Amino acid sequence: MAFGVATVLTLLGKKIIADRIRTSPGTYTTSPKYVAAGVGATGAARTAAVGDTALSSELAEGRTSGTESVVTTNIANDTYQVTGTVTASGTRACDEGGLFDASTSGNMFTSATYNVISLVSGDSIAFTWKVAIS
Repeated sequence: MAFGVATVLTLLGKKIIADRIRTSPGTYTTSPKYVAAGVGATGAARTAAVGDTALSSELAEGRTSGTESVVTTNIANDTYQVTGTVTASGTRACDEGGLFDASTSGNMFTSATYNVISLVSGDSIAFTWKVAIS
């Protein structure tokens, strides 16, 4: 799913990058690879913002451990990518997503809002998060 201009690297995401570049990471030792979807952003007229620390209302299904890779956007290997799928266990009207450094709680690395995607039990959303270093 392409999120366009509504996707942001959060303030905590910037701290995670800076910390993990060090030889021995300090505070942020876990990769931001946990994908989550949420509801309630559109109704609250919320737009993804750099200060985001959580989704409006994260789905009860929880987070999915995504697959990490490094891909090319402008020059070789300049983009951190995580792909992951969230599957609904009931009727949902998803309108936001996030990438976190823990399977529960943790720090929100990226935040995105998007038009409502209506799901019924068994439907899923496949997320591809790309953070280009530019």
